[in-house]
Amino acid sequence: MRVDGEVEGLIHHLPGAKHAALRFDVRVRAVSPASCEGPRRIRVYLRKDTGQGWAQDGATGSTGSPHNKSTKPYAELLRPGAEITFDARLRRPWGLVNPAAADGEKAFLVANIHATGSVSKLLIPGAEQHSGLRPSQKLDRMRDAISQQIQSKVPTDVGSLLAALAVGDRRAIAPESWARLRAYGLTHLLVISGMHITLLALPGWWCGAALSRVIRLVFRQRFPVRALPPIFAIVTAGGYGLLSGFAIPSQRAVIMLTLFILPGVCGRSLRSARVLPLAGVTLLALNPLSILSASFWLTLGAVALLLWYSAWSNARGWLRDAWGAQGFMLLAMLPLSLYWFGEASSIGGIINLLAIPLVTLAVVPLLLGSLVCAPLFAGVADLQLQGAAALLSLLWSTLAYWEPFIASRTILQGGPGVPTLALAVTGILLTPLPGLTVKTLIVVLLVVPLVLPGPKGNPDIVELVFFDVGQGTAVLLRHDREALLYDTGGGTLGPSATAARSVLPVFRNQSIKSLDTLVISHPDRDHDAGESLIRQMASPSLIRRGIADERSEACRMGETRRLGKAVTVRYLSQALPGDSDNNASCVLLISAYGRRIVLAGDIDARRERALLAYWGRELKADILLAGHHGSASSNSRLWLRSLEPEIMVVTAGRSNRFGHPAGRVLQTAASQGVSVINTASGGAVVFKISAGGKVQCESMRNRRQPFWRRGELQSDCMPSRAAIHGYNHHDT
Repeated sequence: MRVDGEVEGLIHHLPGAKHAALRFDVRVRAVSPASCEGPRRIRVYLRKDTGQGWAQDGATGSTGSPHNKSTKPYAELLRPGAEITFDARLRRPWGLVNPAAADGEKAFLVANIHATGSVSKLLIPGAEQHSGLRPSQKLDRMRDAISQQIQSKVPTDVGSLLAALAVGDRRAIAPESWARLRAYGLTHLLVISGMHITLLALPGWWCGAALSRVIRLVFRQRFPVRALPPIFAIVTAGGYGLLSGFAIPSQRAVIMLTLFILPGVCGRSLRSARVLPLAGVTLLALNPLSILSASFWLTLGAVALLLWYSAWSNARGWLRDAWGAQGFMLLAMLPLSLYWFGEASSIGGIINLLAIPLVTLAVVPLLLGSLVCAPLFAGVADLQLQGAAALLSLLWSTLAYWEPFIASRTILQGGPGVPTLALAVTGILLTPLPGLTVKTLIVVLLVVPLVLPGPKGNPDIVELVFFDVGQGTAVLLRHDREALLYDTGGGTLGPSATAARSVLPVFRNQSIKSLDTLVISHPDRDHDAGESLIRQMASPSLIRRGIADERSEACRMGETRRLGKAVTVRYLSQALPGDSDNNASCVLLISAYGRRIVLAGDIDARRERALLAYWGRELKADILLAGHHGSASSNSRLWLRSLEPEIMVVTAGRSNRFGHPAGRVLQTAASQGVSVINTASGGAVVFKISAGGKVQCESMRNRRQPFWRRGELQSDCMPSRAAIHGYNHHDT
């Protein structure tokens, strides 16, 4: 459901750029019409081409409101706590659903987002709000100001990293920087957690201790002052945690710090084994839905592992103990990273042994010292900031230098199952225990399977995945350890393409490190945006395009290639002089165990007639990819009647502005007895074809229905003539 309405509210948290839009959360004060009432916090997107533009273009313009004649760039006006009124199309939170991929709707739920929408018109953009701000909004403004100041003084990629290290502001980190951090296993360094909190608690403790000495001297111990150091430490740590956004790792660190030092005021103490469960319970009390997030489990799991190591470690000397703990933690987090994110760095352990001490003992103390000194000693603060920037630049440039040689080969892929994960964790937990002989062998046997190549799947099964990539197309064909990808989805070019969060998770989960063939049907952003990313991550042996370029060959009509032992792929078309980009689409006919699948790209009805005239009765399909996402200019009655598909899959975006699939196409399909599955409503669609032509069909939104999943159950995976053709509807 979607509704158009006028929204009035306050900007919440830090606005940030996402692709070609400015993204910000709004705490809603009022919505009209009344039918829109309900959402209290919404996430909206202001497109680059809305109104007069926004700051990344340096654009300025009138707000269109008689109450606000400001001509400031929108990104300057849209600050935390600013009042804003706008027209928007609101929808309930909805995310792409693909195998092994992150659940966007769960993320909305944990973030307490009640609706999403796109701004159609700004009425009063970012009117200044000087009074009546909530404390959280004042903190967000302070956080934004600190981040902007850091990035203005260090205007490079390193500046964005320093802003993330200082106040948890990751908005300016480029996708390429994230890719580098993942390749080297360093993303955890940007998480504000115990290290940062403890470093800020120390100055608070010292201030409390100094004040207590002054009080003793002046009042001669008439007042109890034992509580001052821990209270100052907790207040300082908690204040910094709030300033940094108070993410789950920060919350956990502040809670554990409080539980550790506050009982000391009364001369008591809590054992570490009790502090961690209490911290977990407190986190859940603050936000019960945090139990659904990876951050909750990773931050508590990391502390539990560290406590386990410290309980069994017999290293002599603090330096050996510190190095041992670091090595143990790097090994222990490997299976957890593979389980939660589907990837981990194979050289992360070595790089972290160098990077963690540098960042922990030098960069972060200098950076946080600059925050503390800035109000009173600006010159000292600038020196500290530049020192932190110089050290981090040294690390960053070193990583950049080696990246072309090793980083692309350092990603371990695969999603270990729960049994494999349990065995690996068991083996890792044995490493600190005394004894080396039998224990070492057991550890190796339990941990090594984790990093071995994952299962290649049943060699007798042909798997076909129509990805949910929004308004775009991406189809994976996999059989007998070989794989073909047809198109790469839409989004922005490069690391932020939709393929990064829809296609690549499947590659990681199934350990697909190379493609036999990559086919780009035609040059259009909703089909080829992820091409460079796929080339980098999956190294295709053969690349075919509807229109050739310097790095690929054109599709050739009539060419036939084998994929494994049971699949043939025939190219049915090639670009002709005068063709539009859409009609230059590479059309494939895939045959697997007697079943036929036609992938039609974006060809129109005229090209459909030409293909039917050329191929005649050879052109049949059991499964058909709807042409041009279900457009009325394609998928003609003649096309459907001639191909006689059982199922037609539409790869379209939810509530897309093109109206795909067209009502006329759906009516034609219904009249021909063709079942239609739309990825917009059902998520990704997975077909498994086995020997004898038996087909299992599953739409991902039907696979399981957690309480936050708002999609309607689809029964369209069951073809109308299933009994005749031996289809087996598989819907769990």
